[in-house]
Amino acid sequence: MSENPAPSATGQGAERSDALTAERIRADVEQVLGEPAGSLGEHDNLLDRGMDSIRLMSLVESWRKTGVETDFITLAEEPTVAAWTRLLLDA
Repeated sequence: MSENPAPSATGQGAERSDALTAERIRADVEQVLGEPAGSLGEHDNLLDRGMDSIRLMSLVESWRKTGVETDFITLAEEPTVAAWTRLLLDA
């Protein structure tokens, strides 16, 4: 029996690469915030841009599925794309 992958935070399933990249982090964040591609600055405070606990937890769960170890508190402490890219990819 084959399993269908659960949709990611971007609302996409198997067609999306499982690898977490800087580009995917930015795209996932923009998608959950309903922002156009390329609209977020690296150092924009994501809480000021509409990030809330529900959206953040959906990102955490999606990114954990790629094998990255992170949690809500770690990301909430420094809510910018630049910080999340550093935390998630340099671990």
